[in-house]
Amino acid sequence: MRPAAAESLDYTPSGGGFHGTDRRKLKCGVSDRGAVKHRLARPHNRVPAGPTLHEEGTVSYAAIPAGRTASVLEGKAGAATWLAWRGREAARRRASRQIEVNVEMAPVELPDQRLNVIRNGGVWVPSPLALDSDRNMLESWQRLLTLYYIRSGARTIIPGAHTGEFAGGNLSIFDRWLRLVAEMTREHGGPEMFLMAAVGGPDARRQAEAAAREGYDIVMVAPTAFAGKTDRGVVEVLDDIASIIPTFGFELQRAIPGSRAFSPSLWEAVFQITYGAKGASFDTYRSQVMLEAAARSARREDLVMATGNDDRIVADLGGRFPYRVGGDEVAMRYHAGLLGHFATDTRAAVRWASAVTAARDGAKWALPVGEKELAHLVSMCNGALFDALGSFENSVWGVKCRLTELGLLPAPHCFREWGRPGQCEAIRAAYSPYPFLSDETYLAEHLPQMKKEVGLL
Repeated sequence: MRPAAAESLDYTPSGGGFHGTDRRKLKCGVSDRGAVKHRLARPHNRVPAGPTLHEEGTVSYAAIPAGRTASVLEGKAGAATWLAWRGREAARRRASRQIEVNVEMAPVELPDQRLNVIRNGGVWVPSPLALDSDRNMLESWQRLLTLYYIRSGARTIIPGAHTGEFAGGNLSIFDRWLRLVAEMTREHGGPEMFLMAAVGGPDARRQAEAAAREGYDIVMVAPTAFAGKTDRGVVEVLDDIASIIPTFGFELQRAIPGSRAFSPSLWEAVFQITYGAKGASFDTYRSQVMLEAAARSARREDLVMATGNDDRIVADLGGRFPYRVGGDEVAMRYHAGLLGHFATDTRAAVRWASAVTAARDGAKWALPVGEKELAHLVSMCNGALFDALGSFENSVWGVKCRLTELGLLPAPHCFREWGRPGQCEAIRAAYSPYPFLSDETYLAEHLPQMKKEVGLL
Protein backbone atom coordinates (compact mmCIF):
# COMPACT_ATOMS: atom_id res chain seq x y z
CA MET A 1 0.00 0.00 0.00
CA ARG A 2 1.02 3.58 -0.42
CA PRO A 3 2.10 5.11 2.90
CA ALA A 4 -0.34 6.96 5.10
CA ALA A 5 0.20 10.59 5.98
CA ALA A 6 0.59 12.34 9.29
CA GLU A 7 -2.61 14.40 9.30
CA SER A 8 -6.11 13.48 8.24
CA LEU A 9 -9.60 14.81 7.65
CA ASP A 10 -12.88 13.17 6.64
CA TYR A 11 -15.02 14.25 3.73
CA THR A 12 -18.08 12.61 2.19
CA PRO A 13 -18.63 13.69 -1.42
CA SER A 14 -21.99 15.18 -2.28
CA GLY A 15 -23.68 15.86 -5.56
CA GLY A 16 -21.13 18.57 -6.25
CA GLY A 17 -18.29 16.05 -6.31
CA PHE A 18 -15.03 17.32 -4.87
CA HIS A 19 -15.45 21.03 -5.60
CA GLY A 20 -14.76 23.32 -2.74
CA THR A 21 -12.01 21.17 -1.24
CA ASP A 22 -8.33 21.99 -1.17
CA ARG A 23 -7.17 19.70 -3.96
CA ARG A 24 -3.52 20.26 -3.22
CA LYS A 25 -3.77 18.71 0.23
CA LEU A 26 -5.91 15.62 -0.14
CA LYS A 27 -4.88 12.02 0.03
CA CYS A 28 -7.86 9.75 -0.25
CA GLY A 29 -9.06 6.34 0.79
CA VAL A 30 -12.45 4.70 0.69
CA SER A 31 -13.19 4.15 4.38
CA ASP A 32 -16.45 2.30 3.73
CA ARG A 33 -19.15 2.12 1.11
CA GLY A 34 -20.86 5.45 0.79
CA ALA A 35 -18.04 7.52 2.25
CA VAL A 36 -14.63 8.56 1.08
CA LYS A 37 -11.89 9.35 3.55
CA HIS A 38 -9.22 11.81 2.53
CA ARG A 39 -5.91 12.19 4.30
CA LEU A 40 -3.79 15.29 4.17
CA ALA A 41 -0.63 14.06 2.61
CA ARG A 42 1.79 15.06 0.00
CA PRO A 43 2.55 18.42 -1.61
CA HIS A 44 1.70 18.17 -5.28
CA ASN A 45 3.30 21.14 -6.98
CA ARG A 46 6.85 19.89 -6.76
CA VAL A 47 8.98 16.78 -6.74
CA PRO A 48 12.63 16.34 -5.80
CA ALA A 49 15.28 16.85 -8.41
CA GLY A 50 15.22 14.10 -11.00
CA PRO A 51 15.59 13.46 -14.69
CA THR A 52 13.61 15.67 -17.06
CA LEU A 53 12.99 14.09 -20.44
CA HIS A 54 12.82 15.63 -23.87
CA GLU A 55 11.14 14.43 -27.08
CA GLU A 56 14.43 13.29 -28.57
CA GLY A 57 15.03 11.06 -25.56
CA THR A 58 17.86 13.03 -23.95
CA VAL A 59 17.88 13.35 -20.19
CA SER A 60 18.86 16.23 -17.94
CA TYR A 61 18.70 16.13 -14.16
CA ALA A 62 16.85 19.11 -12.81
CA ALA A 63 13.69 19.91 -10.91
CA ILE A 64 10.66 18.59 -12.73
CA PRO A 65 8.34 21.51 -13.41
CA ALA A 66 4.87 21.81 -11.86
CA GLY A 67 2.12 19.82 -13.54
CA ARG A 68 1.30 16.16 -13.76
CA THR A 69 3.78 13.35 -13.34
CA ALA A 70 3.03 12.28 -16.89
CA SER A 71 4.37 15.58 -18.23
CA VAL A 72 7.81 14.05 -18.37
CA LEU A 73 6.74 10.85 -20.15
CA GLU A 74 8.26 11.92 -23.43
CA GLY A 75 10.78 10.34 -25.72
CA LYS A 76 11.61 6.65 -26.04
CA ALA A 77 14.94 5.98 -24.39
CA GLY A 78 14.12 8.80 -22.00
CA ALA A 79 10.84 7.25 -20.90
CA ALA A 80 12.52 4.09 -19.68
CA THR A 81 15.16 6.12 -17.83
CA TRP A 82 12.58 8.33 -16.19
CA LEU A 83 10.37 5.40 -15.18
CA ALA A 84 13.34 3.65 -13.59
CA TRP A 85 14.17 6.82 -11.67
CA ARG A 86 10.55 7.20 -10.61
CA GLY A 87 10.51 3.64 -9.27
CA ARG A 88 13.67 4.28 -7.23
CA GLU A 89 12.23 7.52 -5.87
CA ALA A 90 8.96 5.81 -4.94
CA ALA A 91 10.84 3.10 -3.05
CA ARG A 92 12.94 5.68 -1.22
CA ARG A 93 9.87 7.68 -0.22
CA ARG A 94 8.00 4.60 0.92
CA ALA A 95 10.91 3.78 3.19
CA SER A 96 10.79 7.27 4.72
CA ARG A 97 6.95 7.21 4.91
CA GLN A 98 6.82 10.37 2.80
CA ILE A 99 5.83 10.68 -0.84
CA GLU A 100 5.84 13.67 -3.12
CA VAL A 101 4.14 13.32 -6.48
CA ASN A 102 3.67 15.98 -9.09
CA VAL A 103 -0.13 15.81 -9.44
CA GLU A 104 -2.95 18.20 -8.55
CA MET A 105 -4.55 15.68 -6.19
CA ALA A 106 -3.18 12.64 -4.41
CA PRO A 107 -4.57 9.22 -5.36
CA VAL A 108 -7.45 7.77 -3.39
CA GLU A 109 -6.21 4.88 -1.27
CA LEU A 110 -7.98 1.52 -1.22
CA PRO A 111 -8.07 0.28 2.39
CA ASP A 112 -6.49 -3.11 3.05
CA GLN A 113 -9.83 -4.69 3.96
CA ARG A 114 -11.42 -3.73 0.64
CA LEU A 115 -8.27 -4.68 -1.29
CA ASN A 116 -8.34 -8.11 0.32
CA VAL A 117 -11.96 -8.61 -0.76
CA ILE A 118 -11.06 -7.67 -4.32
CA ARG A 119 -7.94 -9.88 -4.23
CA ASN A 120 -10.14 -12.87 -3.44
CA GLY A 121 -11.07 -12.75 -7.11
CA GLY A 122 -13.81 -14.99 -8.42
CA VAL A 123 -16.34 -14.26 -11.14
CA TRP A 124 -16.70 -10.55 -11.91
CA VAL A 125 -19.71 -9.77 -14.11
CA PRO A 126 -19.75 -6.90 -16.63
CA SER A 127 -23.49 -6.33 -16.60
CA PRO A 128 -25.51 -5.80 -19.77
CA LEU A 129 -28.12 -3.05 -19.78
CA ALA A 130 -31.81 -3.96 -19.97
CA LEU A 131 -33.33 -1.81 -22.72
CA ASP A 132 -36.72 -1.47 -24.38
CA SER A 133 -37.19 -1.01 -28.12
CA ASP A 134 -36.68 2.76 -27.73
CA ARG A 135 -33.37 2.17 -25.91
CA ASN A 136 -34.69 3.29 -22.54
CA MET A 137 -33.49 1.52 -19.41
CA LEU A 138 -35.95 -1.04 -18.01
CA GLU A 139 -35.34 -0.70 -14.30
CA SER A 140 -37.32 -3.73 -13.09
CA TRP A 141 -35.57 -6.02 -15.57
CA GLN A 142 -32.24 -4.51 -14.58
CA ARG A 143 -33.03 -5.34 -10.97
CA LEU A 144 -33.89 -8.89 -11.96
CA LEU A 145 -30.61 -9.29 -13.83
CA THR A 146 -28.65 -7.86 -10.90
CA LEU A 147 -30.42 -10.10 -8.39
CA TYR A 148 -29.67 -13.11 -10.57
CA TYR A 149 -25.97 -12.25 -10.60
CA ILE A 150 -25.90 -11.85 -6.83
CA ARG A 151 -27.74 -15.13 -6.22
CA SER A 152 -25.41 -16.85 -8.70
CA GLY A 153 -22.31 -15.97 -6.68
CA ALA A 154 -20.78 -13.08 -8.62
CA ARG A 155 -18.24 -11.11 -6.55
CA THR A 156 -19.02 -7.83 -8.29
CA ILE A 157 -21.51 -6.57 -10.89
CA ILE A 158 -19.99 -3.89 -13.09
CA PRO A 159 -22.13 -1.23 -14.75
CA GLY A 160 -20.77 0.69 -17.73
CA ALA A 161 -18.40 -1.90 -19.23
CA HIS A 162 -18.24 -3.04 -22.87
CA THR A 163 -20.94 -5.67 -22.26
CA GLY A 164 -23.09 -2.78 -21.03
CA GLU A 165 -22.19 -0.78 -24.16
CA PHE A 166 -20.60 1.84 -21.91
CA ALA A 167 -24.18 2.89 -20.91
CA GLY A 168 -24.62 4.25 -24.43
CA GLY A 169 -22.61 7.30 -23.41
CA ASN A 170 -25.67 8.51 -21.46
CA LEU A 171 -24.73 9.97 -18.06
CA SER A 172 -28.32 9.85 -16.80
CA ILE A 173 -28.57 6.12 -17.52
CA PHE A 174 -25.12 5.57 -16.02
CA ASP A 175 -26.09 7.36 -12.79
CA ARG A 176 -29.33 5.37 -12.41
CA TRP A 177 -27.48 2.14 -13.15
CA LEU A 178 -24.77 2.87 -10.58
CA ARG A 179 -27.36 3.55 -7.92
CA LEU A 180 -29.38 0.44 -8.74
CA VAL A 181 -26.41 -1.92 -8.58
CA ALA A 182 -25.16 -0.36 -5.34
CA GLU A 183 -28.60 -0.64 -3.71
CA MET A 184 -29.10 -4.25 -4.82
CA THR A 185 -25.61 -5.29 -3.75
CA ARG A 186 -26.04 -3.78 -0.30
CA GLU A 187 -29.49 -5.29 0.15
CA HIS A 188 -28.87 -8.78 -1.22
CA GLY A 189 -25.09 -9.26 -1.35
CA GLY A 190 -22.68 -10.48 1.29
CA PRO A 191 -19.30 -9.33 2.65
CA GLU A 192 -17.52 -11.16 -0.17
CA MET A 193 -18.85 -8.65 -2.69
CA PHE A 194 -17.45 -5.27 -3.67
CA LEU A 195 -18.55 -2.40 -5.90
CA MET A 196 -16.74 -1.75 -9.18
CA ALA A 197 -17.90 0.42 -12.08
CA ALA A 198 -16.43 0.92 -15.53
CA VAL A 199 -15.76 4.46 -16.73
CA GLY A 200 -14.67 5.61 -20.16
CA GLY A 201 -15.10 7.97 -23.06
CA PRO A 202 -15.05 11.75 -22.77
CA ASP A 203 -17.15 11.65 -19.57
CA ALA A 204 -14.84 9.27 -17.70
CA ARG A 205 -14.06 11.81 -14.99
CA ARG A 206 -17.72 12.67 -14.39
CA GLN A 207 -18.54 8.97 -14.27
CA ALA A 208 -15.78 8.44 -11.70
CA GLU A 209 -17.22 11.24 -9.56
CA ALA A 210 -20.64 9.61 -9.77
CA ALA A 211 -19.20 6.24 -8.73
CA ALA A 212 -17.46 7.87 -5.76
CA ARG A 213 -20.72 9.54 -4.70
CA GLU A 214 -22.48 6.17 -4.76
CA GLY A 215 -19.81 4.61 -2.55
CA TYR A 216 -18.10 2.39 -5.13
CA ASP A 217 -14.81 0.85 -4.08
CA ILE A 218 -13.01 1.15 -7.41
CA VAL A 219 -13.48 2.01 -11.09
CA MET A 220 -12.06 0.23 -14.11
CA VAL A 221 -10.93 2.80 -16.67
CA ALA A 222 -11.81 1.63 -20.17
CA PRO A 223 -9.43 2.48 -23.02
CA THR A 224 -12.17 4.63 -24.56
CA ALA A 225 -11.13 7.23 -21.98
CA PHE A 226 -7.77 7.50 -23.77
CA ALA A 227 -9.02 8.25 -27.30
CA GLY A 228 -6.38 10.19 -29.20
CA LYS A 229 -4.01 10.17 -26.22
CA THR A 230 -0.29 9.45 -26.20
CA ASP A 231 1.13 7.23 -23.46
CA ARG A 232 1.74 10.40 -21.50
CA GLY A 233 -1.91 11.34 -21.93
CA VAL A 234 -3.04 7.92 -20.70
CA VAL A 235 -1.11 8.39 -17.47
CA GLU A 236 -2.54 11.89 -17.07
CA VAL A 237 -6.09 10.55 -17.34
CA LEU A 238 -5.39 7.78 -14.82
CA ASP A 239 -3.71 10.22 -12.43
CA ASP A 240 -6.75 12.46 -12.62
CA ILE A 241 -9.32 9.71 -12.04
CA ALA A 242 -7.21 8.18 -9.27
CA SER A 243 -7.55 11.47 -7.42
CA ILE A 244 -11.29 10.77 -7.18
CA ILE A 245 -11.56 7.02 -6.61
CA PRO A 246 -9.21 3.99 -6.72
CA THR A 247 -8.57 2.84 -10.27
CA PHE A 248 -8.16 -0.39 -12.21
CA GLY A 249 -6.59 -0.69 -15.66
CA PHE A 250 -8.16 -2.29 -18.73
CA GLU A 251 -6.69 -3.48 -22.03
CA LEU A 252 -9.34 -4.30 -24.62
CA GLN A 253 -8.98 -6.40 -27.75
CA ARG A 254 -8.14 -4.40 -30.85
CA ALA A 255 -11.30 -5.51 -32.69
CA ILE A 256 -13.35 -3.31 -30.35
CA PRO A 257 -13.52 0.43 -31.19
CA GLY A 258 -11.63 2.55 -28.68
CA SER A 259 -8.97 -0.03 -27.80
CA ARG A 260 -5.26 0.72 -27.78
CA ALA A 261 -1.94 -1.06 -27.36
CA PHE A 262 -0.15 -0.98 -23.99
CA SER A 263 3.65 -1.06 -24.11
CA PRO A 264 5.78 -2.44 -21.24
CA SER A 265 6.72 1.08 -20.16
CA LEU A 266 3.09 2.20 -20.21
CA TRP A 267 2.04 -0.78 -18.09
CA GLU A 268 4.82 0.07 -15.66
CA ALA A 269 3.44 3.58 -15.30
CA VAL A 270 -0.14 2.32 -15.06
CA PHE A 271 0.75 -0.04 -12.22
CA GLN A 272 2.21 2.82 -10.21
CA ILE A 273 -1.29 4.33 -10.15
CA THR A 274 -3.82 1.50 -10.29
CA TYR A 275 -4.66 -1.52 -8.17
CA GLY A 276 -4.29 -3.92 -11.07
CA ALA A 277 -5.80 -4.43 -14.49
CA LYS A 278 -8.04 -6.51 -16.68
CA GLY A 279 -6.27 -7.97 -19.68
CA ALA A 280 -8.65 -8.66 -22.56
CA SER A 281 -6.32 -8.32 -25.52
CA PHE A 282 -7.20 -11.76 -26.95
CA ASP A 283 -3.46 -11.97 -27.60
CA THR A 284 -1.23 -14.26 -25.51
CA TYR A 285 1.88 -12.19 -26.15
CA ARG A 286 0.27 -8.92 -25.08
CA SER A 287 -1.10 -10.66 -21.98
CA GLN A 288 2.46 -11.75 -21.15
CA VAL A 289 3.63 -8.14 -21.44
CA MET A 290 0.98 -7.05 -18.93
CA LEU A 291 1.74 -9.83 -16.45
CA GLU A 292 5.49 -9.27 -16.66
CA ALA A 293 5.05 -5.56 -15.98
CA ALA A 294 2.96 -6.45 -12.92
CA ALA A 295 5.60 -8.96 -11.79
CA ARG A 296 8.28 -6.28 -12.02
CA SER A 297 6.22 -3.57 -10.33
CA ALA A 298 7.31 -2.31 -6.92
CA ARG A 299 3.58 -2.42 -6.05
CA ARG A 300 3.18 -6.06 -7.10
CA GLU A 301 1.59 -7.08 -3.78
CA ASP A 302 -1.14 -4.45 -4.24
CA LEU A 303 -2.00 -5.51 -7.80
CA VAL A 304 -5.03 -7.66 -8.60
CA MET A 305 -4.98 -9.21 -12.05
CA ALA A 306 -8.16 -10.11 -13.94
CA THR A 307 -8.46 -11.87 -17.28
CA GLY A 308 -11.02 -11.09 -19.93
CA ASN A 309 -9.41 -13.25 -22.59
CA ASP A 310 -12.50 -15.16 -23.65
CA ASP A 311 -10.58 -17.34 -26.08
CA ARG A 312 -8.30 -18.72 -23.34
CA ILE A 313 -10.21 -18.07 -20.14
CA VAL A 314 -9.77 -21.58 -18.70
CA ALA A 315 -6.02 -21.57 -19.37
CA ASP A 316 -5.71 -18.09 -17.84
CA LEU A 317 -7.65 -18.93 -14.67
CA GLY A 318 -5.89 -22.26 -14.27
CA GLY A 319 -2.40 -21.02 -15.06
CA ARG A 320 0.72 -20.10 -13.14
CA PHE A 321 2.94 -17.67 -15.04
CA PRO A 322 6.56 -17.38 -13.84
CA TYR A 323 8.87 -14.46 -14.61
CA ARG A 324 12.48 -13.79 -13.62
CA VAL A 325 12.75 -10.59 -11.61
CA GLY A 326 16.10 -9.61 -10.12
CA GLY A 327 17.36 -13.17 -10.31
CA ASP A 328 14.29 -14.59 -8.53
CA GLU A 329 11.25 -16.34 -9.93
CA VAL A 330 7.99 -14.46 -9.46
CA ALA A 331 4.90 -16.54 -10.21
CA MET A 332 1.92 -14.50 -11.40
CA ARG A 333 -1.68 -15.64 -11.61
CA TYR A 334 -5.04 -14.20 -12.46
CA HIS A 335 -7.15 -13.54 -9.39
CA ALA A 336 -10.43 -13.13 -11.27
CA GLY A 337 -12.21 -13.49 -14.56
CA LEU A 338 -14.06 -10.48 -15.94
CA LEU A 339 -15.68 -11.15 -19.30
CA GLY A 340 -19.00 -10.99 -21.08
CA HIS A 341 -19.34 -14.78 -20.94
CA PHE A 342 -19.85 -14.44 -17.18
CA ALA A 343 -22.88 -12.19 -17.80
CA THR A 344 -24.96 -15.23 -18.75
CA ASP A 345 -25.27 -18.68 -17.19
CA THR A 346 -23.45 -17.05 -14.30
CA ARG A 347 -24.14 -19.65 -11.64
CA ALA A 348 -22.63 -22.35 -13.83
CA ALA A 349 -19.67 -20.07 -14.60
CA VAL A 350 -19.03 -19.52 -10.88
CA ARG A 351 -18.93 -23.30 -10.40
CA TRP A 352 -16.60 -24.20 -13.24
CA ALA A 353 -14.34 -21.16 -12.73
CA SER A 354 -14.04 -22.00 -9.02
CA ALA A 355 -13.15 -25.59 -9.90
CA VAL A 356 -10.43 -24.39 -12.28
CA THR A 357 -8.79 -22.03 -9.78
CA ALA A 358 -9.10 -24.58 -6.96
CA ALA A 359 -7.31 -27.19 -9.08
CA ARG A 360 -4.61 -24.65 -9.89
CA ASP A 361 -4.09 -24.21 -6.15
CA GLY A 362 -3.83 -27.96 -5.50
CA ALA A 363 -7.41 -29.22 -5.12
CA LYS A 364 -8.73 -32.31 -6.87
CA TRP A 365 -10.37 -31.68 -10.25
CA ALA A 366 -14.14 -31.51 -9.65
CA LEU A 367 -15.80 -31.25 -13.07
CA PRO A 368 -17.29 -33.97 -15.29
CA VAL A 369 -14.89 -33.20 -18.15
CA GLY A 370 -11.13 -32.63 -18.11
CA GLU A 371 -9.52 -29.21 -18.15
CA LYS A 372 -8.62 -29.25 -21.84
CA GLU A 373 -12.10 -30.39 -22.83
CA LEU A 374 -13.60 -27.70 -20.60
CA ALA A 375 -11.43 -25.10 -22.31
CA HIS A 376 -12.71 -26.25 -25.69
CA LEU A 377 -16.38 -26.25 -24.66
CA VAL A 378 -16.14 -22.84 -23.00
CA SER A 379 -14.44 -21.43 -26.09
CA MET A 380 -17.28 -22.80 -28.23
CA CYS A 381 -19.75 -20.90 -26.04
CA ASN A 382 -17.61 -17.77 -26.21
CA GLY A 383 -17.30 -17.92 -29.97
CA ALA A 384 -21.06 -18.13 -30.39
CA LEU A 385 -21.89 -15.50 -27.77
CA PHE A 386 -19.42 -12.94 -29.05
CA ASP A 387 -20.02 -13.46 -32.75
CA ALA A 388 -16.46 -14.50 -33.49
CA LEU A 389 -17.48 -15.46 -37.03
CA GLY A 390 -18.82 -11.95 -37.52
CA SER A 391 -15.65 -10.22 -36.27
CA PHE A 392 -17.26 -9.63 -32.85
CA GLU A 393 -19.71 -7.12 -34.32
CA ASN A 394 -22.62 -8.55 -32.27
CA SER A 395 -20.84 -9.57 -29.07
CA VAL A 396 -23.23 -7.74 -26.73
CA TRP A 397 -26.30 -8.83 -28.67
CA GLY A 398 -25.20 -12.45 -28.36
CA VAL A 399 -25.05 -12.22 -24.56
CA LYS A 400 -28.46 -10.56 -24.50
CA CYS A 401 -29.90 -13.17 -26.84
CA ARG A 402 -28.89 -15.90 -24.39
CA LEU A 403 -30.27 -13.92 -21.43
CA THR A 404 -33.56 -13.43 -23.28
CA GLU A 405 -33.87 -17.17 -23.90
CA LEU A 406 -33.22 -17.78 -20.21
CA GLY A 407 -36.04 -15.36 -19.29
CA LEU A 408 -33.77 -12.72 -17.74
CA LEU A 409 -34.40 -10.03 -20.38
CA PRO A 410 -37.53 -9.23 -22.41
CA ALA A 411 -35.57 -8.83 -25.66
CA PRO A 412 -31.91 -8.46 -26.77
CA HIS A 413 -32.18 -4.74 -27.59
CA CYS A 414 -28.81 -2.96 -27.90
CA PHE A 415 -27.73 0.57 -28.70
CA ARG A 416 -25.65 -0.36 -31.74
CA GLU A 417 -25.96 -4.10 -32.40
CA TRP A 418 -28.68 -6.04 -34.19
CA GLY A 419 -27.54 -9.65 -34.17
CA ARG A 420 -26.50 -11.97 -36.98
CA PRO A 421 -28.71 -14.60 -38.61
CA GLY A 422 -28.07 -17.95 -36.97
CA GLN A 423 -26.27 -16.50 -33.95
CA CYS A 424 -28.96 -17.47 -31.40
CA GLU A 425 -29.08 -20.97 -32.81
CA ALA A 426 -25.30 -21.29 -32.51
CA ILE A 427 -25.44 -20.14 -28.89
CA ARG A 428 -28.16 -22.63 -28.06
CA ALA A 429 -26.22 -25.45 -29.71
CA ALA A 430 -23.08 -24.59 -27.70
CA TYR A 431 -24.85 -24.68 -24.33
CA SER A 432 -27.66 -27.21 -24.51
CA PRO A 433 -25.65 -30.50 -24.58
CA TYR A 434 -23.68 -29.58 -21.44
CA PRO A 435 -25.82 -28.95 -18.33
CA PHE A 436 -22.78 -28.00 -16.21
CA LEU A 437 -22.31 -24.93 -18.47
CA SER A 438 -25.96 -23.86 -18.30
CA ASP A 439 -28.30 -22.23 -15.77
CA GLU A 440 -31.50 -23.47 -17.46
CA THR A 441 -32.43 -25.93 -14.70
CA TYR A 442 -31.61 -23.48 -11.91
CA LEU A 443 -33.69 -20.71 -13.48
CA ALA A 444 -36.64 -22.97 -14.18
CA GLU A 445 -36.91 -23.38 -10.40
CA HIS A 446 -35.86 -19.96 -9.10
CA LEU A 447 -36.71 -17.36 -11.76
CA PRO A 448 -40.41 -16.94 -10.81
CA GLN A 449 -39.49 -16.07 -7.22
CA MET A 450 -36.83 -13.60 -8.33
CA LYS A 451 -39.33 -11.93 -10.67
CA LYS A 452 -41.75 -11.54 -7.76
CA GLU A 453 -39.04 -9.93 -5.65
CA VAL A 454 -38.41 -7.22 -8.24
CA GLY A 455 -42.07 -6.64 -9.12
CA LEU A 456 -42.20 -8.38 -12.50
CA LEU A 457 -44.82 -10.89 -11.32
